[in-house]
Amino acid sequence: MKKISFLILASCFAFSFAFAQKDIAKFFPAAAVPSGGANNVQQLVNGYIAPIAEDFGSLVNNGWYTTAATHKKFGFDFNVTMNTITANSSSKYFSPVGLQGVQASGSTGGNNGFPTAYGPEKDFGKLNFTAGPNTVIPSVPPGTFLGPDGGNITKDIPVGSIAVPTMQLGLGLFANTDLRMRYTPAITFNGTKLENWGFGVHHDIKQHIPGLKMLPFSLSVFLAYSQLKASTDLSGLYTGSGQQGLAETKAYTGQVLISKSLAIVTFYGGIGYNSSTTNYSIKGTYNVDRAFIAGDVAVPLLQSVNLTDPFKNEFSKGSFRATGGIRFNFGPITLNGDYSVVNAKGLFTAGFGFTVR
Repeated sequence: MKKISFLILASCFAFSFAFAQKDIAKFFPAAAVPSGGANNVQQLVNGYIAPIAEDFGSLVNNGWYTTAATHKKFGFDFNVTMNTITANSSSKYFSPVGLQGVQASGSTGGNNGFPTAYGPEKDFGKLNFTAGPNTVIPSVPPGTFLGPDGGNITKDIPVGSIAVPTMQLGLGLFANTDLRMRYTPAITFNGTKLENWGFGVHHDIKQHIPGLKMLPFSLSVFLAYSQLKASTDLSGLYTGSGQQGLAETKAYTGQVLISKSLAIVTFYGGIGYNSSTTNYSIKGTYNVDRAFIAGDVAVPLLQSVNLTDPFKNEFSKGSFRATGGIRFNFGPITLNGDYSVVNAKGLFTAGFGFTVR
């Protein structure tokens, strides 16, 4: 039953991620200009995907622990957690810059900016050709076409957030040191394949500090590496081959943890640093021979363009982080929840599991 529930949650994330990307190729007609077309695509896709690409690193670094205490030798715990991150209102729109041969004209919903992957559905960015034969493509007004609408990535999961579910295992080894491992099994849903894994080392440092050994709280350090990969089928709008969006996130975190247990309740917290890099690319060949207008109607371009691997960029983030949480202990069964601040955004974690000291 746990496995079924976990796969449903993972599928919700895969669906949302796919929806955020599936129409991203509607930006590609912006390349059908006399010069600067490749840069147009780079700027538009970058603005659309940047908020979620930057947030991946915070998500995969979260939810690693529910206590600062380490296991005895060969003690272990197993947890299933759901990590969510809030989508700030400032992340829902972006302003295209440096476009050539096309002009950004706000959105159909009346916003001055273009919707990002976090933006609302049915709000489309408007573009006008200002150079080349496509200035008179059949649209109202002539030469106008629409980019993708917002991905509304929050639709099927907690309001204002995206989510990544994770299974993880902690194992006590020696010298009050645990090895922690996490894993999201690879699944494919609605054209997106998603997988996540990571490992960490958790070590009790109170044992090394004279005068603290006998005090009734736990103090430790935690270091971890995580990786998330996602690929989405982008075929369907244009003829071509190998059409897919690829995202790969590598993230590191180092934290000092503290916790205090009272009867069935454990209060825990941590402070440290979060670092991540996400590489997002669009692969394949695309014969861009039409643009899209209101009602998702395709109109032929008077000058088409062929694109190969039209986008690639790296999104890096690093910042201090802080976490506070509570865990309920019902014998070997645990329930936990915590809140973290990373990159000026809030992250929520909820989980359940069991532990053997």
